[in-house]
Amino acid sequence: MSRIQPDFKSVALLFAICVTGAVPDASAQGPEGLTGVYSSKQGRLAIVEGSNETLVHFSGSFPQGNSAGTCDCAWVVQKKTATAWTLSHADEPNPWTLRVNPKQFVLESGPTPQCCGAGYPGKDTFARSTSQPLGICKVKASKAGFHASDAANTARKAFVVSGDAVEAYVDPLEPDFLAARFQGPQKATAGLLKRTDLDCAAEASPTAAKAPVAADKLQPFAGTWVELTKQGKGFVVLKPCSAATRSFTVKPATGEVEVQLGQEATTVKVTSVEPGKGAGAWVLGLTASDGKPEALQWKTADAAKGTVTVTSPDLFSQSHDYVRQEKQSAFPSKQETGCDEYER
Repeated sequence: MSRIQPDFKSVALLFAICVTGAVPDASAQGPEGLTGVYSSKQGRLAIVEGSNETLVHFSGSFPQGNSAGTCDCAWVVQKKTATAWTLSHADEPNPWTLRVNPKQFVLESGPTPQCCGAGYPGKDTFARSTSQPLGICKVKASKAGFHASDAANTARKAFVVSGDAVEAYVDPLEPDFLAARFQGPQKATAGLLKRTDLDCAAEASPTAAKAPVAADKLQPFAGTWVELTKQGKGFVVLKPCSAATRSFTVKPATGEVEVQLGQEATTVKVTSVEPGKGAGAWVLGLTASDGKPEALQWKTADAAKGTVTVTSPDLFSQSHDYVRQEKQSAFPSKQETGCDEYER
């Protein structure tokens, strides 16, 4: 049985925790409030609500010249009203704002967002209809204590015990601590739990049980696709200094997609294929090994040249243009500049 003894002592937080203000009308949010993961073409917004505090995480990308800038931001909600939340982080000189509208969230940065690269436009929008549940993790340690979000991750009095199920945002970067919540009889406790204390594959999202789609449905997408990099008015196949060129391979026989991210690779299942908006557009439902779902927006750019444009919140948030491997010779190959000799 869990024994929850929340500690409300104020500390200097990594997320800059402050006292939470008025809570939005729960009747307009559903029985679990706004907890969940929301996606857009640019990124992902995760909300972890508790009776003691609310954690918010944002990861995304944005155009930055010929490449892409990225954001990886984590906050604690400083103040809540029914229509706007103030988000604070110890390293941010100015708070961010999350506007809570009936159909969407609008995330607005301060004038100099430290967790995003130069050129961030200052705003991202997430439709509330894209909501997905947090991952479900089982506590495998005999006792797992909640931690504050300060630089030392100070231990709190609240804890969960072996066998308890908690909701958690399992960041793809696999940090040492996960933003999580435990729903008790009367209140939900939110905070950080050690990743090593949790088994997040034990009760993954229900999508993990989905079978891959039939081979014939995947056949039009089959093969290896190589990333194209915009240069001037055209594209090149860029060879990075110390990493592989990004690519992905669709395997109809197994219903899998192997994704080469440059310095690492991963494999996901294709669990759905649906027509998108317009000719040559499709939406492929991807499911990671931990059950995390991701929608891949696929659009044929030039059928004769074998090029496509793909976008998703995570795996394809930074690279969008690809060509079939057997047709990549139509595009010039270029070595990335600035490489040391030993990296070539």
